[in-house]
Amino acid sequence: MRTGLLSFFILCFSISAFAQNASSIDFKIRNFGINVDGHFNTFSVTAEFDEANSELESLSGTIKVSSIKTGIDKRDEHLKEEEYFHVNNHKQITLKSESVSKVSENQYKVKANLTIKGITKEINIKVNVAEVDNSYKISSNFELDRRDFKVGGSSFVMSDTVKISVVHFQEF
Repeated sequence: MRTGLLSFFILCFSISAFAQNASSIDFKIRNFGINVDGHFNTFSVTAEFDEANSELESLSGTIKVSSIKTGIDKRDEHLKEEEYFHVNNHKQITLKSESVSKVSENQYKVKANLTIKGITKEINIKVNVAEVDNSYKISSNFELDRRDFKVGGSSFVMSDTVKISVVHFQEF
């Protein structure tokens, strides 16, 4: 009995520790006055670091748009249509840094080109970098105006502002 209970707690701790080091790209937008949360299941993020001082040098990422999940399958399918992400013509969202400037010990300002639905805009985001369990934890929270990328048309019930949260773990 004790062995089984101990094994259960070890398994739970292992799953919890693994989940804490999971990369994610999440978003939140208000629609009809209610927050809609979602994420993308399939993406890649690549960060390059100066080996001598472990400073961030560049950042890029690709999201498979069809991997969008909001918890409601019908809504996910609707978001893949032309008015929103138009997945048939635009399969990926991409981000590529143009410059990276160190702001403080663990924070950087990244100027990047973001492409959604074939529209590329320059954005500036703050990126935090921390060393966690033999990995770099790279995180950023920022906002986008969905209209800049012609996502969602001219909806009056949907907020123009989308809140984005990115967390990525990359081994040293």
